[in-house]
Amino acid sequence: MIRILISSAGRRVELINCFRAAARIQSIDLQIIAIDMTPEWSPACQVADIAVPVPRCTAENYLEVVSGICEQHQVDMIIPTIDTELMLYAENREKFAVKGTKILVSHPDFVAVARDKGKTAYQLKTHGIATPETWSVDTCLNSDSTFPYPLMLKPIDGSCSAGIAVVESKEALEKMHVVPDAYILQELCQGKEYTINAFYDHNGQCMACVPHYRKMVRAGEVCFAETIRIPEFTTTAEKLGDIFSGIWGTICFQGFQNNAGAVQVFEINARFGGGYPICDRAGGTFTKWILQDLNGQKPDYHNDWQEGVRMMRYDAAVFTQAR
Repeated sequence: MIRILISSAGRRVELINCFRAAARIQSIDLQIIAIDMTPEWSPACQVADIAVPVPRCTAENYLEVVSGICEQHQVDMIIPTIDTELMLYAENREKFAVKGTKILVSHPDFVAVARDKGKTAYQLKTHGIATPETWSVDTCLNSDSTFPYPLMLKPIDGSCSAGIAVVESKEALEKMHVVPDAYILQELCQGKEYTINAFYDHNGQCMACVPHYRKMVRAGEVCFAETIRIPEFTTTAEKLGDIFSGIWGTICFQGFQNNAGAVQVFEINARFGGGYPICDRAGGTFTKWILQDLNGQKPDYHNDWQEGVRMMRYDAAVFTQAR
């Protein structure tokens, strides 16, 4: 039996389904443990084999509680799912590994860049990857230079599109009274927006890159999408593996392609993206490769996935009885 733990499980029902489908194909006996602050209100916890409550990931005893769960249930791997827990897991990979539990997370150096949009933009630009022009709030407020308003204001460590705003002018920025160190400003991107799911082996080599067009997004998560093969994004995914040592497993990054075919990358997430299920359905079976690796098999990596696969999400429900 292989046992995986989905951390901050929340609504990740589709991710659990992807792991279960991968296990069935390989005749692997899979047990899924899901943890959340309020598992009784988590759809993913309802469909998991075991659900356990945990404190917030910022709590002092969080790792101790998770470690105890892993020991009790003999967890083989933890799958983090939200940005705010990534660094904590990245910095403690070895402590868990000693006890027999792997954590699907990259090296802390890479996570630190991915969690900071300013650092992300700097590293991308430094290594020749096209990215939107980026400025600090202080620079835009205090410089005599002219900036190409409107600009996009973003929390430096934000996710799910929370806190993002379009700023029309310097005067409008002054009236917002934002904490300068907590935000960045970027030029507006033009064209179609994409999320690119990518998988890296233990050597940091990109084994698969699956872009999907984000036709419709709600609360930062894609609702309607279509897989499209864009070589420029594949080149970027491969280059990320060269730039950052310690990338391992699944990441996703976001970018735009304009009408002339040029691409820009503006964000990296060092975890499973919310839109991963379309990647899986198209043949980018990251969950299968993870289970093969845990099962002592050589993963059958490939980049032979299907274009034109569409995902159209709709609201569904899990029903339970209050206890």
